[in-house]
Amino acid sequence: MQRGRQPMRMCGHGRSRALSCQTQRCLPLMRRKPMKLTYERSGNPDAAAIVFLHGMGMGPWMWHAQIRHFVDYDCFNVDLPGHGGSRDIAWDSFDQVADEVACLIDETIPDKPVHLIGMSLGAVVGLHLLARHPRRFERAVLTGAFAEAPPRWQIRLQGQVMALLLQTGTGRRLFARMLQLPAEAMPAYEQSIRALSIPTYRQIVRQIADYALPDDLRSIATPTLFVTGEKDIPINRHSVTRLARQVPEAVGVFAPGVHHSWNGENPALFNATARAWIEGQALPDALIPAAT
Repeated sequence: MQRGRQPMRMCGHGRSRALSCQTQRCLPLMRRKPMKLTYERSGNPDAAAIVFLHGMGMGPWMWHAQIRHFVDYDCFNVDLPGHGGSRDIAWDSFDQVADEVACLIDETIPDKPVHLIGMSLGAVVGLHLLARHPRRFERAVLTGAFAEAPPRWQIRLQGQVMALLLQTGTGRRLFARMLQLPAEAMPAYEQSIRALSIPTYRQIVRQIADYALPDDLRSIATPTLFVTGEKDIPINRHSVTRLARQVPEAVGVFAPGVHHSWNGENPALFNATARAWIEGQALPDALIPAAT
């Protein structure tokens, strides 16, 4: 098992769509220093892979309950741009980040089946991954993805306030309460928030304010589970229903009694749900089907 973070040279895709690194040369982005996306790898290197994509201000630590569970898979726990070991990597767009994650996968594990699990910001990146690389992933679990943004003025104002608050202890604790993070997650959360690139945070907020879904959702060939907590905010709950209707071979469900970051609130149910979907088994009875 590889315990340390592994730097990986990333490659630029321009704006070509629905292509993986296997179909084009991997070159450094023009006029930028070569980028090194970091990740943690653990589990069984001979098994199918699971790529984990974290939420905004989070990091690989948020998936530790899942990493402990999925020891029978080859787990890749990625630092997204602006976060953790990838702090100095610019965040240009959701498409750019999706292509860089795809390039990491194709350079590191080009010949094995890959599943995808993403939460919140990572789920939105995951949606772009599935749209731009529609046949790269076997199955996907995307939790807390949004299909639309709140009013632009609202998200921009919230982003400005949060950018200031996250630089204070009080603000970080407030954000943790909003996410319903368990107490045992607080030390790692504090560390990752302090490491968050504030310019990157502001850039992500600007992109959320102007967000539009990928044009080619109908091209997604990956069976995808859209899910969030029953107590998540309304826009995320509505997004589960909308995305499950728009994406072929998708299912939408809600996890009972939990909020946005429910992989920490109820890891047993999250793990059972993710494993059942990835392995093509019946989902847990406790889940609430989204309206269709």
